[in-house]
Amino acid sequence: MKNEHFNLTFDPWLPVLQGGKVRLAGIEEVLAKAHEIDRLEINSPLAEAAVTRLLLSILHRALGGPKDEDEALDLFRRGKFPTEKIEKYLDRYRKRFYLFHPSNPFFQVPDLDRGGSLPWTKLLPERASGNNATLFDHSLDDEPPLATYGEAAMALLVHQSFVPGGLLRRMGVGSARGGPLAAAAIFLPQGRNLFETLVLNLVPYDPRADEPIWEAKQLNAKAVEAYKTKWPQSGRTRVYTWPARAVLLIDDGDGVRRMAYGPGVDPQPAMHVDPMLAYASSENGTPLPVRLRLDRAFWRDLETILPKPTSVGSVPLVLQHARGIFKEIHGRRKSLPLRIVGQIPDQAKILDARREVYPFPMDALDPKTAEMVRLAVARAEDVGQKLMETGRTMAREFFGTNESSALSKFVESLPLMRHYWSRLDVAFPTFLENFASNGAAALDDWKREVEYIAREAWDLSKQAVGLLGRHLRAIQQAEIRFGAVIWEARR
Repeated sequence: MKNEHFNLTFDPWLPVLQGGKVRLAGIEEVLAKAHEIDRLEINSPLAEAAVTRLLLSILHRALGGPKDEDEALDLFRRGKFPTEKIEKYLDRYRKRFYLFHPSNPFFQVPDLDRGGSLPWTKLLPERASGNNATLFDHSLDDEPPLATYGEAAMALLVHQSFVPGGLLRRMGVGSARGGPLAAAAIFLPQGRNLFETLVLNLVPYDPRADEPIWEAKQLNAKAVEAYKTKWPQSGRTRVYTWPARAVLLIDDGDGVRRMAYGPGVDPQPAMHVDPMLAYASSENGTPLPVRLRLDRAFWRDLETILPKPTSVGSVPLVLQHARGIFKEIHGRRKSLPLRIVGQIPDQAKILDARREVYPFPMDALDPKTAEMVRLAVARAEDVGQKLMETGRTMAREFFGTNESSALSKFVESLPLMRHYWSRLDVAFPTFLENFASNGAAALDDWKREVEYIAREAWDLSKQAVGLLGRHLRAIQQAEIRFGAVIWEARR
């Protein structure tokens, strides 16, 4: 076998949807034919984000921009990427894209000690390995499945971006830092094809003082031992391709089962705003990435990415950028698909990895219009809170106690809140779609929908309680409160 093989620029490994069929393609082909490709067809939401950031990094460096919105608009109007610039750039760094190379393996450290190797499944939070919760797979650490070279490359990208911080105890490092996306919601505006999607996320860029991992000096084991190498988290493509861990994939000849593993580069604080993230202020004023939450769909936290009446709020730069292009190019279209992806960590454990898609109305980025969307979410939350209190009233009458945990457990056993929120999760995207055409009418329809679903949830819960005398008395008392909830909901 060759010392160097499987080059990510020309060997097929990225799944794409084109003409109704899914196929594999290398990076160079994907970018050259992006205007003919519908989208990346990647099952893992985390891998979709990581691969998108890889492609954007290559585009930023190959194009040296776009320097501003006008340059991005020119590119968008062109309808496809300038292949000659991309080919020239990839030719210059092609040797750094070999997954297996004696001195420059892609995104890896070539001289890591292979003793105490780990299963490759540790790279993916969706698979069971070590301390990870088993989300979608039941693989065993001592018998990991064979990964194709493409699967291993994609897992490597995911891990570098999403690995949570926690205990490591390797190469002089006891506790390792998390990747740049370890606890963040990532926002990905979508176009009508892959070319449009990439340009919508290609936020104006200054190439100075920045370098992706394949342009940087090759890391070795000595450089990462005890976190000896320290880089500022500045420069877009540096952060998009951040080496959070030292990894060396071990080639089995027909795939990958195990890898060498260690600490990566020690991230130093720097003033860097990730274009794909939204930020909220902590108690001490430090900006923190907006996160996904385990107990709720993101639409309930939508106001975190909407502009405030007195400021631009925390709108992700990719959304602001997409809006500028959208208004110039698609004047008649009023919304675009917005993918929100990310994982939900609990320290070193990953509880969930998620992808949500919403038809995002571009007008919602105007502060006055955003207030109407904010009112829609607030109405659902307010009715939901009062519905919960209605359930607690019924429980209080039923059990004759005010003990909070007992009341909460009873309400949780009912279909009340589960039905309410699950039905609204389905209904909210329709509200957003209608809102793009007529905001006021959509808001009125939404208020009626919230009331209707609240009634559904309450009726189902009454049926679940039973029809004995004490049940009926408890329902009767709660019914009075529910009537007040509906009355207030109509105001």
